[in-house]
Amino acid sequence: MDLIPADALSFWRDHVLHDMHQRLQPWIVESDENDDSGNVLFHSLVSGYYYLIHIAEFKGRRVAGYGAGLLIGIDKDDDLSALLVNPLTGENTELPRLPEHFHGRFTYGFATDPDMTGENQVVVVLYNRPTTTQEAPSKVALWRHGDTAGWATMPSSEAFWMRMPQLRGRLLTHGPQVVEGEEAAAAAANGYDHRRDMGDGWLPGMQGKYVIEHEGHVRVLVRLEQPEIAGDVPEGRPRPVRPGDPLPRLSFELRNTLAADGEAIDWADAPELHDKIIFQSQGDSCYVLPESDHFVGVRKNFIYFFSWQRQEVAVGDDGGAASGGNPFEYFLCKWDMIGCVATVVRKLPGVWMGHKPGRWFLPTFKY
Repeated sequence: MDLIPADALSFWRDHVLHDMHQRLQPWIVESDENDDSGNVLFHSLVSGYYYLIHIAEFKGRRVAGYGAGLLIGIDKDDDLSALLVNPLTGENTELPRLPEHFHGRFTYGFATDPDMTGENQVVVVLYNRPTTTQEAPSKVALWRHGDTAGWATMPSSEAFWMRMPQLRGRLLTHGPQVVEGEEAAAAAANGYDHRRDMGDGWLPGMQGKYVIEHEGHVRVLVRLEQPEIAGDVPEGRPRPVRPGDPLPRLSFELRNTLAADGEAIDWADAPELHDKIIFQSQGDSCYVLPESDHFVGVRKNFIYFFSWQRQEVAVGDDGGAASGGNPFEYFLCKWDMIGCVATVVRKLPGVWMGHKPGRWFLPTFKY
């Protein structure tokens, strides 16, 4: 594994990249929700290098979310204390203290990128989920960058995710108190019951559903993976794959609702996603980017994602299997929105663990 430590990355940043407003190639961040060392590992598909960046401010904090070239860190001892950091520049912002509702729950989140939403400010979105019907209703909190007025907190439901652009726009225009008051009044009028939403998969990434927000529209991307039929493969094991191989049992659907029985819509009926590149990763909302010569090796009208797949186990001279004999490896794959077929792109180098999924990260010097 080719690894560039933080000091080499600083030299590369300071002496190679002169345009401080340039968006870099997509990276993959190794996500370990239990790591509070302050070390964050990134992989560049273009250079092939891993970048191990130590973020001193993240010592004792876990990475709880990504977006807009930023990381969200939450203190492991004080779970209402959170920080926003750009890992390339070291610039950081202490977030207002989280609402008391988030105490004792595992909190996730993301930051929205102004380039992708058409807004002029970064907005942080945090959410969690009750594990039983006896717990208090799950909520979502929004904060606009630089706002000292704190968070707008509201019930986390399908209605929130499908209205996210409008709610965020009102947050930027009117502030958190107005938005929170409006949503509280609407929830009371509609008789909101969090138990009704339990298990419906309305959080990003739950039950294979991912929110795609772009140009004011919200769609739901559903990832479908059918298991191999034991009789179709030798010894009941999945077939090994190589770059270029199709993945016939893996597909995606586009929907306009998070409902479990929602109907798929045709890609032709989502014009805001035409000629775009979509990056999908576990547990996050999707990145949607226009086609650009700047993004090497990725093409428009494709979804790029990660998948564990079986590969042929290499056998060494001593007869032992390479990679500890583990036949499953982590692959970058793509889904053709027009041709409706998934294909293996390449195997990701290094050692990827099942509890450390890869997630897309778009580094930037802008924020």
